[in-house]
Amino acid sequence: MNEMEGIIFQLITNSGSARSHVFEALEYARKNDFDKATECLEAAGNELVDAHQVQTNLIQQEASGQSVQVSLLMVHAQDHLMTSILAKDLIEQMVEMQKQIYQISTSK
Repeated sequence: MNEMEGIIFQLITNSGSARSHVFEALEYARKNDFDKATECLEAAGNELVDAHQVQTNLIQQEASGQSVQVSLLMVHAQDHLMTSILAKDLIEQMVEMQKQIYQISTSK
């Protein structure tokens, strides 16, 4: 595996871990365990920060005039990152909605 493939797999790994954490957060929220859901969302956020840093480094490399080869694997990694970011954004909202549902249902 060359250096670029290692960087790409790091993007995929961080993004995949983030996505796993956000769906785990949703499961905890459905069980009304909002503390655990929050922990999972924070873990996802940390993974996404790491992935975004890798992406930023690649962008800076290209901006400085160094060629960055765009391969199908790179496109796949970027797809993983973007879908993980979207999943986190949506599931954060779903956790908040579940919290509100729980509060309404227990206030009677």
